[in-house]
Amino acid sequence: MPYLTQLHDNLDKASDQHTALTSVFDEFANFVKDCIQTPSIANHSITAALHLDQGLFTTTFAGRTVSFVFTSSLENSGNLIGNVKCYIKKNFPEPKQVEFGGFTFDAEGYTNINVPNSNETIHIANDIGTLLMVLHFIHESLS
Repeated sequence: MPYLTQLHDNLDKASDQHTALTSVFDEFANFVKDCIQTPSIANHSITAALHLDQGLFTTTFAGRTVSFVFTSSLENSGNLIGNVKCYIKKNFPEPKQVEFGGFTFDAEGYTNINVPNSNETIHIANDIGTLLMVLHFIHESLS
């Protein structure tokens, strides 16, 4: 029975961590949408749509739809980490989603991506680096 108790405790911990990571991702998605819609920041040809109940949001630019999809995964330490994978929607020759990038983040929202020309990492929910990162992936979708 000790294994069952330990497994139950580990799953409870993972559930709490996933909920916290989901909250960080939701804040990230809302921040991006707000930035895209802010007249002084926005490139008015980019749109964003939130689908947070499905763990994703999309951007559309130059006829390309990019999906930012959230999941979580277990690290060797036993803690969950957030994963965001970027997909571009392709319709020809068959409809599919093609992965072309992504990043990870911790419970505080710090990513594994450095601010350009710096050793600091981008925080996904509260600074201009967040928008820069999303615009980078939108730009990458053009390739």
